[in-house]
Amino acid sequence: MVDSSPGRAGGSRSAPGTRKNFVGIQIGLVSFLDEGVGAVLDFLQEKASVNALLPSTISWSRGNAGRATDWYPDHGKAEPDELVGGAMFRIDPRYYNSTSIKDFAAPDPLYQGVDFLELIQDEARRRGIGIYPYYCETSRVEPRSVNVPGWVNLLEVDAHGRRGGRPCVNNPDYQAWWRAVLENHFRNYDLDGFCWGVERKGPLFHLMDGAAATCFCQHCRRQAHEQGLDIEAARRGYLVLEDYFRRARRGNAPDGYFVEFLRVLLHHPAILAYEKFWHESHKGLAKEIYGTVKWLKPTASVGMHIWQYVNTFNPLLRAQWDLREFRHFADWVKPVLYHVAAGPRFAQIVKGYTQSWLGDFTPEEAVPWLYRVLQLNEAPFDRLRRTPFSTEYVFRETARTVRAVGPDVQVYPGIGVGVQGIGELRITPQDVRGAVRAAYEAGATGIVICRNYSEAMLDAIAAVGEALRDLGITDAIPVGVARTAPEPVEDREEQASADVRW
Repeated sequence: MVDSSPGRAGGSRSAPGTRKNFVGIQIGLVSFLDEGVGAVLDFLQEKASVNALLPSTISWSRGNAGRATDWYPDHGKAEPDELVGGAMFRIDPRYYNSTSIKDFAAPDPLYQGVDFLELIQDEARRRGIGIYPYYCETSRVEPRSVNVPGWVNLLEVDAHGRRGGRPCVNNPDYQAWWRAVLENHFRNYDLDGFCWGVERKGPLFHLMDGAAATCFCQHCRRQAHEQGLDIEAARRGYLVLEDYFRRARRGNAPDGYFVEFLRVLLHHPAILAYEKFWHESHKGLAKEIYGTVKWLKPTASVGMHIWQYVNTFNPLLRAQWDLREFRHFADWVKPVLYHVAAGPRFAQIVKGYTQSWLGDFTPEEAVPWLYRVLQLNEAPFDRLRRTPFSTEYVFRETARTVRAVGPDVQVYPGIGVGVQGIGELRITPQDVRGAVRAAYEAGATGIVICRNYSEAMLDAIAAVGEALRDLGITDAIPVGVARTAPEPVEDREEQASADVRW
């Protein structure tokens, strides 16, 4: 893989020089149990200049908290852990009186008697490494929290009146449970902050994925009614839209796929009104998380993980999420910019689009149109499955985020150092160095090593430290020190086609 960062069209900024810096890494408990706390932290600090841990202290997702899923890297145990998941910290019952969810400890034998935060806290403090627990509220139905008594009562209700697979963001019990989880964290442990993963989609986007539209539970119905929305009209509209997507996937759209998609939206305006309602509710939960953490510990730094679907893959989702709004409920944001994984992922996504709402196009025709709309300039469709996005993509999206959130919110891009499930592509040290350089050149004041330490090769992780040293960014940000504002981003010409990794 070729690193495209040195020769970008329009020139590149000079190295930003030595300054305070945030270098976080997402990591699961299993890695510390497999490899030892001291050994892992020494490697991360010495080789990758890591000064912040983002531990998955509660998770049902193997991709966030378990061992590698597709192939094993050169560290840790080379065997599946078959993660069930749940809380990997000590649940203190004092905080859970206002919620019915009280028993959600991970039942995995590996984790019995182990408190993740107690395990790492002293060793991290001794090295000056901050701790920012991370939870990703994934959009996927799987993995399910089936081991948690009462969880079924939190679930969404779809347009057919059936229970869904995710907890409803408007369910008071779910909100109370999260307040309890955060109080448990910040009352009982010495933490520096928290990172909330924004990875949920509303009913329209569920239908695009072939799932049913949600949520129409009693809590959503009550709140929608209070806001003057006709939720029954919206529900009927979503059923018509579901029928459209079903017909489109069978190749049945006589007036054209995009025209018929717009027709449903225009003839059923309650759909978009309800979509906005759901989006505001989703955003409201993120604000609840932010405000709760700040009340518990005013000096805590709260980050928001921004899903790659939002900032890269879907123009409707990008339009729905105005990055400027994060100024009101984030101290820092982590836009997910997995450039190596982006190529194969985008190819798969485009193929799905052209089987429904973009069915008027072939994938080869749809990709240039989507690139124009999304302001991308990457490989053609026939090469995407085996071609990463360029590191110029990392630059562009970092710069766009910096401009949007302004100087009071820091931008720490999520760099894909260990991301599995991307076909034949493997992330190389050269890929990592190019992405890190691009992020800082675009105005980032830190990065987060993603997706999970357990998935990454050690030389790819070490490449982060190499890139930082090349840039002259070698100092750690001490715990509790105020953030530094990003340097201004220089205007640059559009990337030349020869600079794309085709």
